[in-house]
Amino acid sequence: MKTIVKYLLLHVLKHPAFARNSFFILALFLGSCNAFEFSPNQTSDRNSPVNLNEKNIAKLGRNADDTVTIAFTGDSQRFYAHIDRFVKKANTLPEIDFILLAGDISDFGLLQEFEWVNSRLAKLSKPYIGVIGNHDLVANGEVVFEKMFGPLNLSFVYDSIRFVTHNTNSLEYKFRKVPDMNWLGNALKPAANVKHIVTVSHVPPFSPDEFNTDLEGPYTRLLSQTPNLLVSLHGHVHEHRDFYPYDDHVRYITSYAYEQDAFVLLKIVDGKVLKSIIDY
Repeated sequence: MKTIVKYLLLHVLKHPAFARNSFFILALFLGSCNAFEFSPNQTSDRNSPVNLNEKNIAKLGRNADDTVTIAFTGDSQRFYAHIDRFVKKANTLPEIDFILLAGDISDFGLLQEFEWVNSRLAKLSKPYIGVIGNHDLVANGEVVFEKMFGPLNLSFVYDSIRFVTHNTNSLEYKFRKVPDMNWLGNALKPAANVKHIVTVSHVPPFSPDEFNTDLEGPYTRLLSQTPNLLVSLHGHVHEHRDFYPYDDHVRYITSYAYEQDAFVLLKIVDGKVLKSIIDY
């Protein structure tokens, strides 16, 4: 940017054809700069939101009834028109407490993509929580996500339920120490203010091409050994599934992608997870 302005001052604006209106032209150019992305590697700009997850969690407040209601979605990527339809539908359901977006917020990890998605989801009447997906880790996407949403591994408690969002995108790290089993083990430990636990990540453990197969056993055993774990939520597969893929009691639910014009509505009451499908 500085180089462009310097060139204008030293060369272009000295030309007789521009001299009389040089101030106006320079002001017009500078005023338009914010409309352009000068680098696909850019990780923030003056309009980039920061710490969205922390801020949205703070908006949750106290639950007004005995049911926690969640709109569970995933894989927004480049499906912008579908996102608009989702927002319009979700805003007609006042019982929703918050929205979980299970990864692949972007398609190519670009700042502008994250901002485009957030500008639409910001119109939701209820807060949303973003989880890191494998597409979000392309290019400088990890840095963009951390600036815009916060830590890749995050847990919070709402109405005595601990929601454990975490990074399971093993392939993008060449299968090194992802998921972080030490962090996850600590996040799943019992606590006095926690009655139940819900885990949320993008890549499910039954995706062998993306999830570290060396950690599949330890990961699924950890979940199965966690008291009061209600459900493990995932995106990535662009297909809604609700099943028990392992020889244990752990229920796994995967989300629709936004392009499929449907989301999973979860109601948690008295330690039970009730599910319905909402089309839009």
